[in-house]
Amino acid sequence: MSKKKGIKRRDFIRNTSLGVMAAGIAGPGTGLTAAEEPPPGMPEVKAFRTLGQTGFKASDIALGGVDNVEVIKAMLDAGVNYIDTAETYSRGKSEISMGQAIKGRDRKSLFITTKLHIKENETKESILDRAKKCLERLGADYIDCLMTHNPANTEMVKYEPFHQVCKQLKSEGKLRFTGISSHGIRGRGSDKQDPMDKVLLTAAQDGRFAVMLLVYNFIQKEAAEKVLQAAKEKKIGVTLMKTNPVGNYLSRKDQMEARLKQEKDPERLKRMQDYLKSAQETAEKGDWFIKKYGLTDPAEIRVASTRFGLSHPAVTNVLARTRTFEDIEQFLKASGTTLSNMEAKKLAAFAAGPGKLYCRHACGVCESACPHNVPVNTIMRYNHYFEAQGLEKYAMEKYAALPAAKANLCETCSGACQDNCPFGVPIHGLLTLAHENLSLV
Repeated sequence: MSKKKGIKRRDFIRNTSLGVMAAGIAGPGTGLTAAEEPPPGMPEVKAFRTLGQTGFKASDIALGGVDNVEVIKAMLDAGVNYIDTAETYSRGKSEISMGQAIKGRDRKSLFITTKLHIKENETKESILDRAKKCLERLGADYIDCLMTHNPANTEMVKYEPFHQVCKQLKSEGKLRFTGISSHGIRGRGSDKQDPMDKVLLTAAQDGRFAVMLLVYNFIQKEAAEKVLQAAKEKKIGVTLMKTNPVGNYLSRKDQMEARLKQEKDPERLKRMQDYLKSAQETAEKGDWFIKKYGLTDPAEIRVASTRFGLSHPAVTNVLARTRTFEDIEQFLKASGTTLSNMEAKKLAAFAAGPGKLYCRHACGVCESACPHNVPVNTIMRYNHYFEAQGLEKYAMEKYAALPAAKANLCETCSGACQDNCPFGVPIHGLLTLAHENLSLV
């Protein structure tokens, strides 16, 4: 990346709302914006579903990982009654904001879930202390569901100190249900890891979990199908995350073309043309898709993506990670509606065409082939935060903190990762684009 581009990127962070926020606050809720009042005629929740064995009638649109109090209030006013957060989201600010937003509301009408990432060999006392701090930040007398957050393997699903804490909190009236979240393998640097389906199937068989949070969307669905069936049989409530795999695909072709024009070194330009070729060809299919279906706004696919998730009979609700009142409106449009035949055709066509630019969350199949030990899936997850969720500052900070090799090494690589991708994702070129997005300098 050129020095000029690096300066612009730093200016961008400093001069936008992403950089104005307190220096110590960063996380999946960072960078949210909202007007003083929601626009008139805001849609409302139209459907409520039973959250498995909990018996709670949950809104089909749920609120996830938000730290803007006004946005949270708008969602609650619209009828959303399921709230998902975690101790790490915005370094606790998400829980604090959630707590501020629910003041004065009927607590029994809400279902609040928060999450703890349990460390291997962590003591019961440590887990209990962290859980109590979640209660303090939420300003709540009790939590409806405490989840173990993306456990690395099946052993951590059954980690007794966590379950002992849940049992104690339940006896004290501070917790109602135990839950689990998973988006699968975290990437290089962790010890024994199991894929999402194995982790969640173990949880379903364990019998102590009442709610699950997992990845399922119209492109990445195979692994989750088995889990959803097991959850239905065990009457486990299911909330979906990462239901919109679209990202900013409309801009990727332009980004690649601009990058090629910028490069002046003939030898490096030839390398770039080689590793970006398949990514460009895939991106060009987006033009065909747009012309065929008259798509001018990615929000159309986003709404259809939400409807796709809600169409599965085992699913209770879909998390809406909203940044603006416009985001809220888009998600609420899907409430109580069904996926039309035309929308289903659009999603199928997108998956077969420009959808191949989507790197599956927590897949990691290609990583063993990388000669540089680049954490491919972790980097692409950060890039998804950057492109699809608008969490630019958070994504860039996470990338900068990676202890492992970064994607700049991909420019001199032959692309073994791409040869080993079972889904045909042109990952070699996408990694280099991700490096440009996520680099701070």
